[in-house]
Amino acid sequence: MVEQDLTLHAGQDFDITYVVPPDSDMTLGQYKGACKIRKRPYDNMILELHSVVESKQVRFFISGQESAEKKIKGGDYIYDAFLYNDERWLKLGQGTITIVSDISMHE
Repeated sequence: MVEQDLTLHAGQDFDITYVVPPDSDMTLGQYKGACKIRKRPYDNMILELHSVVESKQVRFFISGQESAEKKIKGGDYIYDAFLYNDERWLKLGQGTITIVSDISMHE
């Protein structure tokens, strides 16, 4: 699992990618991805990133247009990222995500 602090500028495309180490024979094709952002662990979800799972990597992303339309108040939030299927959950990463409300991208 990777602990990493990130910054998301509302109105700018954002993504994070997790890659299987080159020496691993693990493949990810049987998994789905989940990455959610909240103010605190049990608060309502602020944003959910889309995921694309490939054989050796998973990419979580949100478009700048979508993040701007959410009109999220800037500040520090938390996120975590998982791969899952019917049999297994794998936590890939977690940390703080600072959201910057770029004012030109809002009405």
